[in-house]
Amino acid sequence: MGISFKKDILMNWIEEIGKFLRIWTEGQQVFTEPEDPAVFEDAYIKFFEKNRAYFLGLSENELSAYLTSELQVQQLHPLALTLLFDGLNANSEEQDNLLRKAKFTLNLAMTETASFAFQDYQYLSMIDNKLSNS
Repeated sequence: MGISFKKDILMNWIEEIGKFLRIWTEGQQVFTEPEDPAVFEDAYIKFFEKNRAYFLGLSENELSAYLTSELQVQQLHPLALTLLFDGLNANSEEQDNLLRKAKFTLNLAMTETASFAFQDYQYLSMIDNKLSNS
């Protein structure tokens, strides 16, 4: 019990030092989410081999089929976060579409991997708040 406790403390310390060094070398904006739509377009193409318009045009059934047949389980969470942050920066018409897909994908990722973090629940809460306000 004591060994794993010390290991966790050491790992947390290493992560915090890493964050400090990134801020120190790259500046304070290093941990802010991108706002430029071109960043998201590039992310969709580079990591998921589909363009942004493809994801905007998918129905929920088509998205479900795509997620289960074409993506690996490890790709679900990154896609959910890409859809989420793209949706937060999109206009209101696209925003609802992207946020609904982000919520669906994030829920699927949590179910498929049986792994989730408190931050995932924050993301789901943020999505619900945005969708209820629109």
